[in-house]
Amino acid sequence: MRLLLVGNLYPPHFLGGYEILCRNVALELRARGHEVEVLTSDWGVGRPRSEEEDRIPVHRRLHLEEDFHRPFRMDRRRRRAVARFNRRETLRWIQRTKPDLVFLWSQLRLTAGPLRAAADSGLPAAWSLNDPHAAGLLAAPPRPQPRGLLRFLADRTWDRSAALPPSRLPRCTVISASLRDELVSAGLPFGKARVIYQGIPLEQFPLKTKPGSIHMPLRVLYTGQLHPWKGVHTLLEAVRLAGARLGPGALEVTLAGAGEEAYLRRLERLAEGPARVRFLGRVAPDRVSALYREHDLFVFPSTWREPFGLTHLEAMASGTPVLSTTGGGPGEFLVDGENALTFPAESPVPLASALLQLHRDADTRVELARNARRLVEERFTLERYLDELEDFLHETLHHATSQDHRDPAPLRPARLGRDGDRRARDRQAPAPARA
Repeated sequence: MRLLLVGNLYPPHFLGGYEILCRNVALELRARGHEVEVLTSDWGVGRPRSEEEDRIPVHRRLHLEEDFHRPFRMDRRRRRAVARFNRRETLRWIQRTKPDLVFLWSQLRLTAGPLRAAADSGLPAAWSLNDPHAAGLLAAPPRPQPRGLLRFLADRTWDRSAALPPSRLPRCTVISASLRDELVSAGLPFGKARVIYQGIPLEQFPLKTKPGSIHMPLRVLYTGQLHPWKGVHTLLEAVRLAGARLGPGALEVTLAGAGEEAYLRRLERLAEGPARVRFLGRVAPDRVSALYREHDLFVFPSTWREPFGLTHLEAMASGTPVLSTTGGGPGEFLVDGENALTFPAESPVPLASALLQLHRDADTRVELARNARRLVEERFTLERYLDELEDFLHETLHHATSQDHRDPAPLRPARLGRDGDRRARDRQAPAPARA
């Protein structure tokens, strides 16, 4: 099967685990005999260019409607221009690579342009949804206020190209039942989307020598983005409470990740207390595995409904007990007292109690670590994930073989009006590469 994988980011330029998983999927599909090419954004590089990475052709040609270094602000004029550019550019690469199937990954900040291109191409298409960003591509619903009515009309007339084509969406798979329910509640027709839980490469997260063991002082780890909805403030508040009980020097906390400057300053203020707190910043992917084994507990205090929980699985595979909130996807595999300890979001007191419990209770730590590793081995390996995903892609292709798929129509010459491609390109300043 020949695949064109279209997504917003691809390593070495990435934000988190989903982009790294995208690369793993591309490599594994290639190892299974499929021909894979990647079309992604030019974020993180000096200018759009083609390159060869891991012997997979990677084409960094698409634009983002907003740089990932900046908070998102809706600019309809820019969205319209970027959507038109990305549609044409995606169609061009579909024509050039001649795939059997267009495999869409995260479209966050790519607009609906690539999705419309996939629909216009007449080729089979599949979409793997890892978060609820698709809801932001829906046309605005009718509202009685003048501004709401204007948005409703705009999304069905001159901004139509920037919204999802609801009658021509690709076959979808989602990474949790919770995410599927959230998308359906937002108005997307994904009630029959297949749930395929993600997996991790076990060989990259070996079990530590003594699962559930601890150091003195107790080493606590958080990995992920540093944003308010990730709840890292709850962790530092809980550590302050637990540290007051255990005494100075009894706890060490490591925060591996980057985020908003204002939130980082808030975390730095909270870090002033009895526990030592290290801010590592963004950590290279090949360093993360060792971090899990070097630490005693992994805490994930997110305040929102997480789509899934790859970092949970990585810690669990490593033999590091997990303490976590359960909103969204993590609640579908975390069982309190069996493979993790759970606590309510924005609740530092229960988290502090859980930290104190695991500090003193070696038997519980060992049991949690062993049960968690067994769970990952049985249900959440990358190999199992690829098996199910590959089956889904084959089914999508076979489902379409009975239809007469035409070759993509020739592209029309670009018209460079006031919202045209040239201005879209000029407004998209390239972002510096992140370490």
